[in-house]
Amino acid sequence: MLYLRMKCPYCGSSLMDENKLIDGKPSLKLKMKYNGNEFFGWLSGMYGSYKHEEEMNIPKSEIVQFFCPECGKELLTEAHCDKCDAHMVSILLEEGGKVRFCSRNGCSNHYIEFKKAEVALKLLYEAYSYEGSIHEDIGEKIRSSAYYDDIEKKEIIRNGTFLFTYCPHCQKSLIKGNEIELEITNSKGEKGTLHLSPYLNVFKHRSTIRLEVGEEIEDINCPHCKKSIVIDDKCPECGSKTAKILVTSSVKLVDFRFCTKPGCKWHGISDLDESIIMLEDSKEW
Repeated sequence: MLYLRMKCPYCGSSLMDENKLIDGKPSLKLKMKYNGNEFFGWLSGMYGSYKHEEEMNIPKSEIVQFFCPECGKELLTEAHCDKCDAHMVSILLEEGGKVRFCSRNGCSNHYIEFKKAEVALKLLYEAYSYEGSIHEDIGEKIRSSAYYDDIEKKEIIRNGTFLFTYCPHCQKSLIKGNEIELEITNSKGEKGTLHLSPYLNVFKHRSTIRLEVGEEIEDINCPHCKKSIVIDDKCPECGSKTAKILVTSSVKLVDFRFCTKPGCKWHGISDLDESIIMLEDSKEW
């Protein structure tokens, strides 16, 4: 699991309680409010862990308010949970990026947004390194065949997994809110924005310009560096152009490819990545 250190998005104070350990690490301390009562709660800093302790018992499925214990600012956002529609709580990562989790007690929805891919790589390497040390050439280390030799079996990225997504050129995060945001040009030359679901095998999307089903998108660009992410490879299902972004698994950055034709659901990863990673239900795409 990844251990994350977090801070307040308003005052910048560390939210980690060095004296309260959960999962063997300093926990995230937040001021909480439920049913008119204010109290403190502690959450595990391990991404993927749902362990938490509170000074007051909170019934399951109830919504809780969260505040910074230092400046008192509320941490709820306007974004809603995809699973239960409650508001999401947003906290900054000390390394750069943010963590969001659902404000409803018992809802497991939470995810990370890293600002840049090298931050994700650094944390992933620290968490899964067999040597227990950090190298400057983290990207090369994780991409090297020697690193793969240490992995005994393939990792499976499950359906519904939130994919931390980055531009393959500038490596800045493509996540905005709770969606992947890209700039697009349709076959008529009209420019707009494409919003994709960041969850594996969830094919929801919306755009600010009209995209005809079965009609190939002319170009897809990074909203930061403006470079095209369309590549030369053709979709094996319909023969259209494909695009490439970077996503993180628990062991490396993965070249994730998808078809540019609206309505075609083909997507996959490179042959090299398939040597250690398998996408759930990949044979059905």
